[in-house]
Amino acid sequence: MANGFATGTLRVVVSFLAGFLLYFISGGSFPLVGEAAAFFVLLFLGLWWLARKRPLAQRRRWAGAAGLLALTFLTVWVCFKKNTPETLPVPPNQITHYQVTLVKAVALKPTSVSTVGRLAAVRAQGKWYPAKGQIALFFPHSPQADALQYGRQLLVAGALAPPAAPANPYQFDYRRYLTLKHIQWQAYLPEATWQAVGYAPPSLVVAWSLQVRKQLERAFKAVIDSPREGAIAQALVLGVQDDLDAALRNAFARTGTMHVLAVSGLHVGLLYGVLLFFLKRFRRGKTSGLVVVLVILGIIWFYAFVTGMSTSVLRSVGMFTLVEVGKLFRRKASVLNTLAVVAVVLLLYDPFFLFDVGFQLSFLAVAGIVLLQPLFLKLWRPEVKLVRWIWELLAISIAAQMATFPLSLYYFHQFPVYFWLANLVAVPLTSLGLYLGIGFMLVFWVPYLGAQVGWCLKWTLWGLNELLLWLEAWPHAVMDGFVISPGQVLALYLLMGCGVMFLVRKKLAWLASSVLCLAFFTGTHLSKAHRQGRTRELVVHSARKSSAVSVVQGRKMTLLADSTFYAQPSAFTYQVQPYWWAKGVRDTRRFGPDFRKTASKQPVPFHSTPQGNRLLVWQGKKIFWLRRLPKGMARPVKVDALVLQQNAWLTVEKLQTSFLTNTIVLDQTNARWYVQRKAPELRAAGYQVHVLDENGAWKIRL
Repeated sequence: MANGFATGTLRVVVSFLAGFLLYFISGGSFPLVGEAAAFFVLLFLGLWWLARKRPLAQRRRWAGAAGLLALTFLTVWVCFKKNTPETLPVPPNQITHYQVTLVKAVALKPTSVSTVGRLAAVRAQGKWYPAKGQIALFFPHSPQADALQYGRQLLVAGALAPPAAPANPYQFDYRRYLTLKHIQWQAYLPEATWQAVGYAPPSLVVAWSLQVRKQLERAFKAVIDSPREGAIAQALVLGVQDDLDAALRNAFARTGTMHVLAVSGLHVGLLYGVLLFFLKRFRRGKTSGLVVVLVILGIIWFYAFVTGMSTSVLRSVGMFTLVEVGKLFRRKASVLNTLAVVAVVLLLYDPFFLFDVGFQLSFLAVAGIVLLQPLFLKLWRPEVKLVRWIWELLAISIAAQMATFPLSLYYFHQFPVYFWLANLVAVPLTSLGLYLGIGFMLVFWVPYLGAQVGWCLKWTLWGLNELLLWLEAWPHAVMDGFVISPGQVLALYLLMGCGVMFLVRKKLAWLASSVLCLAFFTGTHLSKAHRQGRTRELVVHSARKSSAVSVVQGRKMTLLADSTFYAQPSAFTYQVQPYWWAKGVRDTRRFGPDFRKTASKQPVPFHSTPQGNRLLVWQGKKIFWLRRLPKGMARPVKVDALVLQQNAWLTVEKLQTSFLTNTIVLDQTNARWYVQRKAPELRAAGYQVHVLDENGAWKIRL
């Protein structure tokens, strides 16, 4: 199977992937791509005709090469045709109203309601224009917003704004994330700015699917009275994660079991496996075989239907559909070939899936299980049946984790140490919970039986959650702060692949290759650590309604922040921590507004005045945070930057007589009206003005 895959399907898959990558590398601009695709198609047809007329090995090779090039350029051409950016008929700032249709399921988050809308028309200068494109929509909670559903048409008053760039160094790039989802604008819509005007779902199948899922959500909530177990049940069985709080997500993420909460290939595979177990004995003749295939496909496609037809479920259902169709025609299905076909079809549908984290991890996990688990089972085959069953389950977990480990490290910067033990517990309990959840969906309308199945599901999920919380509390449960480059990701994959091949083949060449990969990874890591050791930076972060400053000296970091920043734990996680990790910080010191009252030694000279102003002196640079103008200043104070805070009220003339500086920073403790009024005034006076809310973090680097 592996040889056939390497010599046949792999070449085709590589050609498709080359086309996808060429499309992205070209930046969406590739002149004459259609002509190039037509040329290689004609070249392939000509060489193929010559090879058929006189079958020589060299001619077949040339025809094959031309065919692969034709596939590559046809892929590029298809990508351009399907991903041409939508443009508005008028400038976005001239739009006063627009019409949208909700094209994604409405998510009820703890603080807001979110969905995606597709533009139908925009209004500018009193006229309506047809328009296309997608908008990320956010609403504050209200009875009207909570009742929104897929297919609802809205009339909105307001302009369109593109997503903002990351406000802080190394912060998650939400704008790029939306771009990969083909979303070009975003809008926050208070209740008075919109009204529902109609209902026209783009897909009746999806609309029915989401309505059925909503009914099942209500059924789960009615029977499972515990909010925590109810939230896990909806996420595990239906793929609805609206009620999962941060503590639950954190517990599953830190134990390496977050995948059980996202309905994906694991859940479809578990369902497919139990169906095979009960129905494989009936595959005896053509008629019975056809009935079995139809039953299996009907059930897994029904499961896709009740989970909202999500992409992750559809790609898994598509793969198992191909496997079953192959069995129906008495063909032995290669899982890798099937996986490759599903991947290519999905990428042709949307090339941006190539950069989707879920897409990458799910396909790598399946490929890892198919390739690595049989090798692990060859290394050790226990005689005791129970031990062998545990080892097989553990081998699946290790294979999937190895296949996704480098990429997970690259994206999430952490490694759950006890993943092997957590998955050994989580997978069986997840399987039981999934089967109970599907059983509950079938019988919830039966008064006594539905309640009993719901009771069993509740306590199964309670046990799962308690065990994971217990494992999360173990010492050193998570190693975090890893920041690696794409080259190091490739080196890790090659290192693990060569190491596994050495254990299986027992050849020193594989061991030598592993050592070379390890040397490359270590060398690049040490080189980066050396550069980080010489870093000297000061960053004034863009933090919502608060103030935070990071001072980097080598691999030591000092954080100076106000009480408002420390009252928002997520502010540090999303706005500051990624920067610390990228700088390789190993020693941190944090100081709040009252740090002068503690016994801690000041890492950088920092002085506060009775008016609440602050002066920081670092590496010869002086930065002054001004809240209220000090009284009785004898002469102007020379500073490298002046940070205005909390709507500091002073005229430009008073500022010029009090401070000598060219740079003024307006942080996010100021009101929006103050910034809109003060920034143009200061720029007109000749100052370089940096607005944190608009321009992102302000940085000094020596």
